[in-house]
Formats: sequence, C-alpha cells, structure tokens
Amino acid sequence: MLIYIALVLIAAYLWIRHRFQLFERLGFPFVEAKIPFGSLGNVGRTEHMCDFIVREYEKNKNKAPAFGFFMLTKPNLMPTDPDLIKDILVKHFDSFHQHGFDLDFKNDPLAGHLFFIDGQPWKDLRAKLSPTFTSGRMKMMFPIVSETGDNMIEYLNPLADGKTAIEMKEVYASFTTEVIANVAFGLDTKCQGDPDNEFRKMATAVFHPSSWENLKAFFLISFPKIASKLGMGFNTKKTIDFFTKIVRDNLEYREKNNIQRNDFFQLLINIKNSDAGLTFEEIAANSFVFFLAGHETSSSVMTFCTYELALNQGIQDRLRAEIEEVLEKHNGEVTYDAIIEMKYLDMVFNETVRRHPIVDNQNRSAVKDFKIPNTNLVIPAGMHIMIPVAGLHNDERFYENPKEFNPERFTEENIKKRHPFAFIPFSEGPRICIGLRFGTMQAKLGLIKLLRNFRILPSDRTPVPMKYSPNASLQSPDGGLWLKIQKVL
Repeated sequence: MLIYIALVLIAAYLWIRHRFQLFERLGFPFVEAKIPFGSLGNVGRTEHMCDFIVREYEKNKNKAPAFGFFMLTKPNLMPTDPDLIKDILVKHFDSFHQHGFDLDFKNDPLAGHLFFIDGQPWKDLRAKLSPTFTSGRMKMMFPIVSETGDNMIEYLNPLADGKTAIEMKEVYASFTTEVIANVAFGLDTKCQGDPDNEFRKMATAVFHPSSWENLKAFFLISFPKIASKLGMGFNTKKTIDFFTKIVRDNLEYREKNNIQRNDFFQLLINIKNSDAGLTFEEIAANSFVFFLAGHETSSSVMTFCTYELALNQGIQDRLRAEIEEVLEKHNGEVTYDAIIEMKYLDMVFNETVRRHPIVDNQNRSAVKDFKIPNTNLVIPAGMHIMIPVAGLHNDERFYENPKEFNPERFTEENIKKRHPFAFIPFSEGPRICIGLRFGTMQAKLGLIKLLRNFRILPSDRTPVPMKYSPNASLQSPDGGLWLKIQKVL
C-alpha cells in the first residue's frame, strides 16, 4: 500500500514539475511557481491580488508582450502590450470570447449569470439584458438612487463635526447596498448605522471571504471538473438560499398582486413575460450579479475617491465648485442630465479608477491557437488570460508619476495622446461591463451629495500610503477608511 501511495506522489510531483515548465516550452517569460500556490505566494493572505499584478507586470513588461504565471497549477498568461490586449478584447474577440471559468451551475445556480456563462448562452442573454441598461432606463431608476443618497446625508449630518473619525467605507457600502437591494430585489433595506442588517451582512460575506474561501475560489478556477464532482460552487449554500428566496418571494408577490415598479427587477420580469423569455434561474442569477457589480464596485469608487479628495483639498474645492456651477443651471436639482455635464467630476472619477482600479484584472480564455503579431509566440487554445488592469493603470509608459492623483490626465487632449487600451477600468469590446452606466451614475450621485454637504478631511487613522486588504475580493482599504467630515456652509 505504501508503495502505491509513494508511486502516486511521485507521479503527481513529476506531473506538476512538467506543468510548471509549460511557459518555458512555449517561449514566454514566467513567474516561478511552487507547490501548493503556484506563482501566487501570499496572495489572499498577506497581499492583495492587485499588488501581485502590479509587481510582476513591472518586472516582465519589457521582456515580451505577455508573461506566464500559475494559479495553483492552472497556467495563466498576462499580456503587457496594450496592442495585444486590444487584439484579445476587441480585434480578435472571436478567439477570446470566453471568460473560461467552466463552472457547474447546478452546484451554484447564482453563478449562471452574464459574467460566468460563455458561448451562445452568453450571447443570447446579453442580447436580452442590454436594453435594460440604456440611458433612458438609468433615468427611470435615478429617483431611487437619489432618495437613498439623501438618506445617507441624513445619517451623516450628526457626525459632521470635523473631529469625529468615521469609517466611510461602511457608509458607502450601506448606501450602495440599499440602492441595489431596492432596484435589483425591490427591497427597502435600512443599512445605514446598522451593521447587523441581514442584507448588509450577506453583502460583506460575499466580498470579504475568509482565506479558506479564497483558496476554494482558486481551486474552482484551477480544477473546475474536480470541483463539480465535489459539489463545490463559488457561493455558499447560505448565500444561494438567501438570495434565491428573496427573488422567488418578490417575483411571486409582484405577479400575484400585479405590482409594477421602476427598477431593474421589474425589467427582468418584463423580459420573462415577453417573447425573449427568462427562466427563474436566470432572473435569480442576474439579479445577484447586478447586486455584485453595483454594490461593491460603486462603494469602492466612492471610498477611494473621497480618500484622494481628503488628501488633495485643492482638487476637492475645484470639484465642489463645478458641482454648484452646473446645478445652478438646473435650479439646484441633481438630475441625470446635470451629472453628464460635470466634466471635472468625470476626470476625478476616471483618475480614481485609474489609480485604484476596483476590478484589478479581467479574464478571457483562448478558444483557439492565436499567434501574437510580429512574434513567434503562440497562445495555445484553452489558455486562461488575465488582463492586468492594475498594471496598465500604474505603468509609467502611459502615466507620468503614476502614484500621484492627478485628474488632468483625463483632459480630452491627454486622453488622445495615450494608448486607448492603457485605461480599461470596465473592460472593452463585446464583453464590456453591461452595468457601466448604472454603477457610474450611482457613485457620481453619491459623491455629489457628499460634496454639496460636507468637506472631507483626513483623520489620524487615514492610511497613507493606502494598503489594500489582502483577502478582499475587490480592492478595499485594510482596516477600513477613516475620514472626518465637516458641514459646508
């Protein structure tokens, strides 16, 4: 028996060693890999994935148009040439149209959404959902977001003494949780000041997984077939049961009582009852992904934006002045059209997601062999691709002094000078983020209401420089973001 165990271990070791030599055989530079974590080392334990991306991108960007690394034993290519990234996302999309996660949606029905599905099912679902994210639909949902923003200001008013340090990440997360709960599920949750709110706790659990859950996610991506046989899914049973029940109860209630609301959930119901059609599972999964995409991303943008504004008071003053100037033309009312007019706000927003790209990487999978132009390098079919958004956004080739927060990088003149694929916070091409308009609107509206009412100031607990929480799914300040606010007179 011991001999058989020894033989299995030796065979496994030889297979892994051969596996880790893959990029050497393909001719790509690569990050050294070791058992058991591959190339990732301490990612998810003592450093965030973003830190790994920026560091290895910088080391390898001048060696070749892409370099390899291993997530456990799964090989990944990370392109560093923006022209190659354009090929992958747009020009040769037919060769890289899949995200390549290969999940078993029977184990995790909430994962059967636009981000994870591929092929014709993705194409069909994207066509059904795209009309729900037009500017007209955003205007329809605008009042819900605006009212929730007013609730946030009401909560903050008693704390605006210029002395009290407030954990603003939690404030923003509560704001976006309330918004998304309302528009995606039709629920009126009251999260501000109530960290024990059940919906808020579920949101926190999803985006701040334990080290074990991070390891499970790496395993799912690396060994999807084994994970399927083991009955594993990205989401816990508690998460699946919680959100599935909310969707089922809400759907039954609205249809039984013929209730119509101007929200995303109603749009899904309308599609279900149209010729296009949606199954219950599709409604549940895409309500859930709308929650994922609209909750943490928007709150994180607000977090990092106000962090930078607290440290750069001149930029804050200029932005506040623009807000008041534009709103004066709109009778002092914050409207969807007024937000579109705020050019400096857009520059500040873009510099925030450049400096702190909330989604620090984007995933694709090669569906066929692809020869990289002007090289002898071939990306083989089945290779997982990780687009290094954080690396591109902090690259001195495109941004002078990249660690400096400077909205002037996003004047029309400076944008034209730069490679268009050096800035891809929401991806590009046919799989660009479908909820881009809503997420941007939500974050900008929240920022406008904050800046009209409060001056944002650093506290003695404000992290300088910023350190990201190692185990957060998306970038998040380690220990929260503690700022002070003072009423604007």
